[in-house]
Formats: sequence, C-alpha cells, structure tokens
Amino acid sequence: MQISLKELRFFVAAADHQSITLAAASMNVSQPSVSLAIAGLEDRLGIQLLVRHHARGVAITAAGIDVLREARKLLAHANDIQAMASALGEAPRGRLKIACLTYLVPRYLPSLLSSFSAAYPEIEVDFVEGDQKRLVDSLMTGEAELALSYDLDLPNSVSSEPLVDLEPYVIVAKRHQFAGQKRVRLQELEQDPVILLDLPISRDYYTAIFTSLGITPRIRHRSTSIEAVRGLVANGLGYSILNHRAKSLTAYDGRKLAELQIEDSLPPARVSLLMPSGMKPRRIIEILAAHTRSFFLDL
Repeated sequence: MQISLKELRFFVAAADHQSITLAAASMNVSQPSVSLAIAGLEDRLGIQLLVRHHARGVAITAAGIDVLREARKLLAHANDIQAMASALGEAPRGRLKIACLTYLVPRYLPSLLSSFSAAYPEIEVDFVEGDQKRLVDSLMTGEAELALSYDLDLPNSVSSEPLVDLEPYVIVAKRHQFAGQKRVRLQELEQDPVILLDLPISRDYYTAIFTSLGITPRIRHRSTSIEAVRGLVANGLGYSILNHRAKSLTAYDGRKLAELQIEDSLPPARVSLLMPSGMKPRRIIEILAAHTRSFFLDL
C-alpha cells in the first residue's frame, strides 16, 4: 500500500475546513487535485473517509476520525524528522499544540507557555481551549497531543497524570461580615446568595460540594467568566467557591475581595496532564510534558 504524505495533508485539510474547496484554497492547489487525492486515499484504504454534501462541504465519517488522528500523528512525525535532519546537534525544534480547559487558561497557560518558549525557543507552541468534551475531541482527532484539565469525566481512551490538587476556598466582598476571618464553614454562609462559576466541570464540582454538606445554595447569578464571578462577589452580590487563587484580591472594576479557607473537609480539584491512552508521544511532546511537570512543582 502506497500512501503519500500529500494525500494525508489534503485529507487533514479537508477535514479541518469541512470543505474540499476551502482545503484547496488553503494549500494553494486546485480543487480537483484535492478531490482526486482523497478519493485515491479512500480507495487504497478501502473505507470512506468523508461524506460529500453538494454545496454544503464535507463531513468526516466515524472511520475517518480514526484515520484523521493517525494521519495527524504521521504528518507530525514527518515534520519532526525533517526538523531533526536539518538541525542535528542543535536545540529541539518543531510545532505542537496543547489543549487547555477554559477555566485554567488565564491562571496557568500564559506563564507556562512563556517559560517554555524561553527554555525551548525553537519549539513553536499553539493552544486550543474549551470545555472537557472539546479537549477530549482534540486529543482523539490529533488536533492536540497534550491537554491540561481536571481528571473528571474522562473516557478510557484518555490517560491522566496528576499535577496538583487544589483545595476549594471562599471569596467574599471586602466589606462582608466574615471578611476579617481566615476560615469559615459553608453552613455559616447558607443564607447568603451564591455566585456560581457555571462551567460544566466546575459547576458539577461545586454542586457536589453543596450536596455533600446538605446545603441548598441560593444561586443569585451564574457566569462562565471567572472575572465576572469575582466582580459580582466584590460588589457584594454574594459569595463564591473557587479553587485557583488569584495573585490579586482586586476585581476588574477595582473592588476588593477577601479569601477564606473552608473548615469543612472537601475533595480538592485535581489538575492533570492528559494524553491519548497508549500513545507514544513525540520527542517535543515529551519535552513539553516534562516542562509542565516542573512548572507545577514550582508553583
């Protein structure tokens, strides 16, 4: 079986753009060239990779998703070989993409990528952010080869390596009656309204906390933005439970916050490094994984 890298590149481009026309334009080739290459690839593999919809682009088949993941890996390896051959004896180089849970992006990703870039300037890193499903999908399709998220709601096809456990804590407005305390039991706040960080993984985690303590929270506002939650709390509209401590106790509008430890025994949120199960990572992925472990050890 003779499969060319060009055919794989055309297939990946068509899958990414969900269009033969857009894939051809992105690669500066003719549309028939892309169509013929993908058709030839399907013939050699004996499976249909894409479903063609007249005037509506293409959709990837279930079998195509599996091939897409392996095609990305093969193309990445080919790029690594080319980079290695042209830079023998030089610093590691190449391209990679990491996926990150939206909630974790502002707290960790900028400083992680900055320190990695300083240590390995020849490795170009991009990232994709989203909810847990988006991250898992990116790992399964090969769009990303590494992810930073919680170790919750993961399929068997994804392996997780714990990086850090984060204890939950309470934030209140600086003028709140408990703001001068260091610790609080959540039952003491039961009559206060709650500002809920309404992201899928976070929402389920905080809901489980209230349930475990027999508390029915009076949810006043919900937001998918951590800064919006901090701002609402800082303006006295309720309290919230978070896991990632910010460097500043000042909200975006300048209002002040106070942090309180929770006396109740509660499960931490575990930030983990995710990879496709059984995958042999490329060298630059191993380098980023090692750097990420060191990064969290130094927090």
